[in-house]
Amino acid sequence: MFEVPFAYTAQTVALGKRKLVPTTLMSSVMVEVASVSAEEAPLVLRWHRYNWGREDELQPPFDYRLHGGDLFLPVYYEYSGRPDHHVDLSEAVAAAGQGYRGKFNPLAAGEEFHRIPADARRRARDVDGIMTIRSSDEDEIAARIRGKAADLIAVDGLLFRRTQDAEPIYDLSNGHLKTVKLGSVKPDHRDVRTHFRVDQIPEVLEVLGAFEGQDEGSAEIDLDDPATYRGRFREFVEVFDAGVLRYQPDQGPKLLAYAASLVAREKDGIADAPVATMVAYAAVRDAVKAGVAADEICSLLEHYAEVLAAGAAADGPHWRQRQIVAETTTYRMSPINEREPAADAGPRP
Repeated sequence: MFEVPFAYTAQTVALGKRKLVPTTLMSSVMVEVASVSAEEAPLVLRWHRYNWGREDELQPPFDYRLHGGDLFLPVYYEYSGRPDHHVDLSEAVAAAGQGYRGKFNPLAAGEEFHRIPADARRRARDVDGIMTIRSSDEDEIAARIRGKAADLIAVDGLLFRRTQDAEPIYDLSNGHLKTVKLGSVKPDHRDVRTHFRVDQIPEVLEVLGAFEGQDEGSAEIDLDDPATYRGRFREFVEVFDAGVLRYQPDQGPKLLAYAASLVAREKDGIADAPVATMVAYAAVRDAVKAGVAADEICSLLEHYAEVLAAGAAADGPHWRQRQIVAETTTYRMSPINEREPAADAGPRP
């Protein structure tokens, strides 16, 4: 346990006055950071990072550790163009004790000051008899600092912070493979064709090969030997315990978002369409408005595509029909239905 000083703003009224005046005062809060061993918080994932712009000097990896059912990431202090520095507990204690709001202080709670200003050394007791405190954000800032401390652990002296949707996934959009955090991709943007768990190496290599016109099932690729394929991944993720992966590919939200966008795009021109097309469109529109499940939306879209195909000209199917078929087929082939509690698997966020 250690003490963290902080500055806060109080709305005060001087004796004999009525005007509220914002006044900066000092306070402190006691916090506790759990200290555990590497055995108590084992390494479960390692995200090897690329140092963009300085390829000769790699960034230290994101080592994911598991403790108490939660995933923790290292607390790094970022330098411009230089490898990040892993903050240790002694540095954090010293920085917090000095009231420093920046470097090495993971307990800074968003106060207005980079450092505690020299004129903010007074505490509430020092202004008693001089002014009256009407309100302040002291309790709010203290609660934020305690919350930050509760999300920290020290593993062999180095600080790690509980993650928030920070599980790595592979993103293969437009043939460019990159590693991103799960929380950076909204659920309705996640697509089983482009977003993969980090243990879906065969699927990623297959899609990469399709983009590049190569056969990734060739003999030089040995899935049991990462050395034969990890060069294809700019930021490769080693998986030591696949049981911690929470991401379950689910095409349901993506299909629902597609249906909503289709309804919006077709709205202005549907009045000129044949009656059968208007009826099929209306069924999709009403289902989207009612918020029905993806299974029912998929069936209605499939019927809409059939109607479009039946009324297509002799020169080929309607372009919208081909698009709908691609989306519904992907949903039907996706490994998980959105009704399954996929988010319940794995560690808590």
